[in-house]
Parts: sequence; structure tokens; C-alpha cells
Amino acid sequence: MNTIIHGCSVTNKISVGNYDYFLYSRVDGYTVILRSKTDSTEWLYRVILQSENIDTIWAGDVTVLIYKRPDKMAVQTRKYVATKMKTFNTLSARDIS
Repeated sequence: MNTIIHGCSVTNKISVGNYDYFLYSRVDGYTVILRSKTDSTEWLYRVILQSENIDTIWAGDVTVLIYKRPDKMAVQTRKYVATKMKTFNTLSARDIS
């Protein structure tokens, strides 16, 4: 879980039915939605790729999005997360624009 949300802050939350949806974002533009079951039995993710618009996604119906465990994400998504985490870890303050 820490790999998916490393360096992120919770920037928004909504609750629908038995789920809470947390919008995590980071200064480099990386964003993730965490869907958490209210009884704490499930935590699944939706990584927002760079080609997607987070404002449009978050303003829409987040309940219809597909959420997955990190090990079940597409290879492309896992590579995106790993690359973004590696890049974030090497950033200095002047690299953030």
C-alpha cells in the first residue's frame, strides 16, 4: 500500500454506501483513488494515469470505476507507479514546477 500512496496527501473524500473514496495526490501530479470498505475489510486502488484528467474523473461517478489490488493492476499501471515513485524519490525542490 505504501508504494501506491508514497508521498501523497489525502486531498478529498466522499462516502457512498459501504465505501469511502479517498483522493490522494502528490506535488508532481501523481494521483490515486483509494476505495476503502467502511468495515476495513477491503482497500483497492484506481491509479489515475498521466493521460487522464483527475478533475473529470473525481467529479464523475467514482463508484463505477474499476478498483484493483496492486498485484492485479495492469503491467502498464504497475510500471507507471514504479516510475513515478522512483522519480519522486529523486526530486529536489527546484525540480517541482
